[in-house]
Amino acid sequence: MGNIMSKRTLNLSIEEEIKERAKKIAEKKGISVSQFFEELIAQEDDPDSFTPTPGSAAYELMNLIPESEKVSDYDYNKIKREVIEEHYDVDESTD
Repeated sequence: MGNIMSKRTLNLSIEEEIKERAKKIAEKKGISVSQFFEELIAQEDDPDSFTPTPGSAAYELMNLIPESEKVSDYDYNKIKREVIEEHYDVDESTD
């Protein structure tokens, strides 16, 4: 079963000509303007995710990290605390 998401209203201020074009395009596709907007946004890259361009320096650096060591739930504060505790032989969890 698919992921069910609740719908919310979004009011946009756009040029009349754009509004009319959106309505015509949506009608031609047999969908609502809302669905048309959702489809357009879904086609765009997620701004919260980063995929470097193959061949770029970032791509090369990312591929230096073995898959087994890559994390998706990176917690900078936790890692910083662990490094400080290890380096200075202290336990920051107790104040």
